Amino acid sequence: MAKRKVSDQKAEDNYLETVKRKATVSMDMLDAARRAAQVFQRYYDGDQFTDNERRILEARGQPALVFNHVKPAINAIIGIVERGRTDPKGWGRTPQDQEAAEVATDGLRYVSDVTRFNATARECLQDFLIWGVVAGINEINEGQEPGIRRIRPEEFFYDPYSRDRDFGDARYMGIAKWMDEQDLIDLYPDAEDKIKQSFDIATTGDTFKDRPKDGWSWIDVKSRRIMCFEMYSRRGGIWNKCVFVYGGVLEEGPSQYLDSKTKQPRNPILAQSAYVDIDNQRYGAVKDMVSPQDAINKGRSKAIHLLNVAKLRVEPGVLDVDAVRKEWAKPDGIIEAREGQIEELGDRQLTPAHLELLRDAKEEMRRQSPTPGIVGRGGQSQSGRAILAEQQAGMTEQAPLLAGFDDWKLRCYRAMWESIKQFWTAPKWIRVTDDENAPRFVGLNMPEPVIDPQTGQMQIDPMTGQPVMQSNNPAEMDVDIVIDSTPDTAVIQEEQFQRLAELVQAGMPIPPDVLIEASSLPKKKLLLDKLKQAQEQQSQQPDQAMQAEQAKAQMQMQAKQQELAMQAQADAQELERQDMADQRKTERAMQLADLQFKYDMERLNRQAEIETGKATAMLEIKRQEKMADLEFNMQAKQMDFEFKARDAEHTEARKRMSEGGGESGMQPVKPDKTMEALGAGLLAIGRGQEALASALSKPKQILRGPDGRAQGIT
Repeated sequence: MAKRKVSDQKAEDNYLETVKRKATVSMDMLDAARRAAQVFQRYYDGDQFTDNERRILEARGQPALVFNHVKPAINAIIGIVERGRTDPKGWGRTPQDQEAAEVATDGLRYVSDVTRFNATARECLQDFLIWGVVAGINEINEGQEPGIRRIRPEEFFYDPYSRDRDFGDARYMGIAKWMDEQDLIDLYPDAEDKIKQSFDIATTGDTFKDRPKDGWSWIDVKSRRIMCFEMYSRRGGIWNKCVFVYGGVLEEGPSQYLDSKTKQPRNPILAQSAYVDIDNQRYGAVKDMVSPQDAINKGRSKAIHLLNVAKLRVEPGVLDVDAVRKEWAKPDGIIEAREGQIEELGDRQLTPAHLELLRDAKEEMRRQSPTPGIVGRGGQSQSGRAILAEQQAGMTEQAPLLAGFDDWKLRCYRAMWESIKQFWTAPKWIRVTDDENAPRFVGLNMPEPVIDPQTGQMQIDPMTGQPVMQSNNPAEMDVDIVIDSTPDTAVIQEEQFQRLAELVQAGMPIPPDVLIEASSLPKKKLLLDKLKQAQEQQSQQPDQAMQAEQAKAQMQMQAKQQELAMQAQADAQELERQDMADQRKTERAMQLADLQFKYDMERLNRQAEIETGKATAMLEIKRQEKMADLEFNMQAKQMDFEFKARDAEHTEARKRMSEGGGESGMQPVKPDKTMEALGAGLLAIGRGQEALASALSKPKQILRGPDGRAQGIT
């Protein structure tokens, strides 16, 4: 690592001593104002007695009562500002810049929504009223969205010799923030030696700690916390940024935020004071509320204390004085003494005077606060004029205070517009939600056709014949940023509108534009413009009444014709629909009849086939039975014939034997074949039965003709 030149090191040391001197002078001279502002913050929080006062009251037996009127008063002022709707608006400096002004308005409102500037402004307003100083720094976040970051009042330091409420004459200002040593090293790793060196060379003492009660310090050795300064100082019209600690400079160079006109670095810190006293100390609205608040607390505490205690004069003859004191303090105490020995000398006669002072203090506190009419606590029977007068009186007292805060918001919007022009260089779409029906999108840094507001069509360049294009480049827009304020308070306008509405209901002809102008409708100007445009279009038509009657008659005739045509068409459609329905019914009936016929024929065919099969089977069975009977009869007849023949032969043989005498004349008898024939007959019967069973079990095949009807079985 190359060694730093002696001249460079000396210049850096001199520069460090210069910024440290400025920071030290500012912190020392502003310490008294900062301590007073901390007291005002405690009053807002309800901590309105010091430790010494509490000890004294406790020793006296007097209650330390707190009835906080400061917080409702400050919150009421914040509520007044919240009820007044304020939005940024751009105005073109030439007629050609009107489109650019609308783009600027959309861009600022988009940034305000994305960065939640309204919530930041509400917190800053509380600082403005209590501490008397509001400060914010214009920064670019990671998404390249410009916004305003709130600077805590106790961390804001500035040129103590500045006297302007807007710090326009300040030579420097910045942020003095306590940071953990390791967190600061993570932000600036190259400057770790300088950060650690600060704990070695800085002077330490009892007051050198984070948020000390007496004075301020550079370091807190015990907790290893260090005071880091981010200072913006002006040199020759150029604002420079310097981040430093006691041990060295961490960052130094021109401010990265540029002025769009001069192209010079500008101060990103925007600050405003509520009031500046003759000693150049800045304070807010709470300072004037402290004394009335003390009078309310102490007056009520004193009155209650006087009502609860008593002062006695006791003659020397009374022995136990302490017992008399205790019994006297009891509501049902009993004291043994003669008349005149004990006399009350208490200060209860002073109680009415304390209560009167309490009423005066409350009245003064009410005068310091917004009027009941402004915050909505006025009488319900007040007229609109009385409410308006009360609101105007209250707003008149608060006008100088709130005007300073409005100026700070305006400068914040202008600073955000400067950042938009500087950092929004790439194509970008922004969403605009001012339309109640649907959001719209505006493109920046991208060519878009120019729309003619009268025709609604794209403008054509007569030289080239091509559409006129614009890029909506914020850096090229020349507009003025203002605040468009629409107070949301009850004024006499509401009463006037109600009276006009009653007159309209009574029958008095009042033009619609008068009613719209007297109302509190949102986007009233847009409604009036549309109504005026419609009236201009009607005024350009001659003989408006006759044309209206003719048009009405023509419309009635056309309506009648259309009605008749529609009726005829409806009747024709009804007839056609009925015909189609009848045709569909006929077709369906025919289809059903055809299906029924086919079903019946198929059923009959199947029954015929079954009956034919049964008849054929029975015929075959009967034929087989006949054949079997025939064969059996034939066998039986043959057997009978053979039996008779044999019987005749036997008879003839016996006859010859008897005639021839003796065995010599006997012929051998032939074997009897009767049983053999009988067996053959039985065998034939069995075969016939087997043939019959085979015929019955054999699969049948139905023979059909050309028309598909059954003709037989095989």
